[in-house]
Amino acid sequence: MKKIDFESHFYNIESVQTLKARTDYPYWTEEDNTIHWLPKVYMSQDKFAPNLLDFAERRIKIMDKLEIEKAIISLAPGIDYLPPEESIPACKAANDALYKVTQQFPGRFLGSAILPILDVEASVAELERCVKELGFVMWQTHSTYGEGIEPDDKQFWPVWRKVAELGIFAYLHPVTSRQPKFNDYGYAMACPGLGFTIDTQASIVRIILSGMLDEIPDLKILLGHFGEALPFLMERMDNRMSMLDMPEQKNQHKPSYYFGRNIMVTTSGNAYAPAYECTKAAIGVDNILVGTDYPFETMESCIEFLDGLSMTTEEREKIYYKNAARLGITL
Repeated sequence: MKKIDFESHFYNIESVQTLKARTDYPYWTEEDNTIHWLPKVYMSQDKFAPNLLDFAERRIKIMDKLEIEKAIISLAPGIDYLPPEESIPACKAANDALYKVTQQFPGRFLGSAILPILDVEASVAELERCVKELGFVMWQTHSTYGEGIEPDDKQFWPVWRKVAELGIFAYLHPVTSRQPKFNDYGYAMACPGLGFTIDTQASIVRIILSGMLDEIPDLKILLGHFGEALPFLMERMDNRMSMLDMPEQKNQHKPSYYFGRNIMVTTSGNAYAPAYECTKAAIGVDNILVGTDYPFETMESCIEFLDGLSMTTEEREKIYYKNAARLGITL
């Protein structure tokens, strides 16, 4: 059964060079091939960088073996929230590099824009270029843009509006949490073990409570990891966030209302059957898409997990490729 992968990552050499030239966080130390996100939060690139930098040929071979017909490719290192004088040229170079690969393998790789988000005007212009000139289908953004700078801040709404106006969708991807309670214990807790999930949880809930999805009703956002554990918390959020009349909350509906209407989720990096069952029960199989998170996870392990889940052929078709049509992506 053919499949569409909504989360697959790459590096381009210009992004690597941008991080290697920095002395403030985040930066890349060449002598030990390590990205330092924050004090105590660092990650060796030895295991992943080769598959991220030289990815096209080897990735196609794995995709063919697993019947992954299309993959949406997004930039992995967080260059988008660097100061604009660094991020503007770095994001443009990354988008141009990805475009060349999409042209080399037409129809197999689809592009996701990376934007210099701290310059809103430049981000809107780059997003238009990526969609109208390069044919990209998605914007990958991150769960925080710096200390105290959140994706729901009103200053960034023109970018979110442009996403809806252009008829594409956004992927709210985790980035290193800024909370010391995570970072004191290093990369594993600060990032994929817990911090990624909690930071992205908070960001999408802030987006809901800000009223953004009511003001931009056509906006579509993807979350990875079966919804960053929010399906498990759905009833509690609905109950507690409507218990009191809080003027700070601008949303017109309960949080669960926006899942399926504006928010869909992928399977990336969460090969756990109870997580799938909870997500299916909370938001419905119509709102789940494939995400392999390659090469931070293997495509083989993701598809083996999904193939082993108990579901009907109709459910499997929906997750593997039919639900993608709701976002304009078809086989």
